[in-house]
Amino acid sequence: MSSNAPQTGPDGLTDSERRRRALERRLREALTQGATLDEEEAATEAEAPAPAGESEPTTRPAPATAPRQPASDIWSRLPKIPVEPARLERNLVITASRHDPVHAAFDVLRTRVKQAMIEHGWSRVGITSPNEGNGKSFTAINLAVSLSRLPDVRSALIDLDLRRPGLARVLGLRDMPATADFLRGEITVEEYLSVFGPNMLNIGDRMAIGINGRPEAYASELLQDPASAERLAAMQRDLGLDLVLYDLPPALAMDDVLAFRPHLDCVLLVVGGGETRARDVREVQRRLGDDLPILGVVMNKAELDDDPGYGYGT
Repeated sequence: MSSNAPQTGPDGLTDSERRRRALERRLREALTQGATLDEEEAATEAEAPAPAGESEPTTRPAPATAPRQPASDIWSRLPKIPVEPARLERNLVITASRHDPVHAAFDVLRTRVKQAMIEHGWSRVGITSPNEGNGKSFTAINLAVSLSRLPDVRSALIDLDLRRPGLARVLGLRDMPATADFLRGEITVEEYLSVFGPNMLNIGDRMAIGINGRPEAYASELLQDPASAERLAAMQRDLGLDLVLYDLPPALAMDDVLAFRPHLDCVLLVVGGGETRARDVREVQRRLGDDLPILGVVMNKAELDDDPGYGYGT
């Protein structure tokens, strides 16, 4: 009788486990210089498949119209994103329903990120990857949902992948405002941001989401415009944000991440298990510079999924 169980070698490891350990070893070697947090404490591995599938989008509700109120009331005026568990599960927002045991890895990542940010006095985290298809937006939205459950943290997830936005697809949203319009001052923070609506999944309403509804051709120029930085700083101040997650493009794709680099406190690097090469990680470090800390490395186990689904530009 034949068995479908993975075959192990003399060391007791399967081929997949052996490849994974080899990649981890190469990543540790690549990150020897520049990482500010201890490997065991900061380099988190989220062993999850990259997101796959998408469903029919939901039209974003129009912002509520009301007289101008104090900045402290901005949260109450933000439009609500409908929470549909089946849609989120299909699009692999696994931290929503928490049916997939991998959600625990994101809870660990959430706690480590929060503790590190408090320890260093940081508030702005860039989430990027060396190349396309590594699952950075998947990591960003799952981390954001996990963070939303912390009652003492006000946070935001901003889609700064201006050329090829992905969060709208993951959440199944359409007719969303463009991040570029907000950065140029053409729309207000209340018109740009949304929050999750009432739900039975304990997804909190103190995580603001900035969805990018339209590609922007002049992304790099806009990201390094001082006026863009001023508007993002005003957003953080007016909403009293403790933590801002920026979903960035792949670091080696264009110069967008390099352009936005001065406005980050640290970077969370997402790598594709079995895909990312150690030399790509070293190149990301070289471009970012030694003075921008890599908060941690998230290993996305894409090789375990026959159809990873997420792709930069799809």
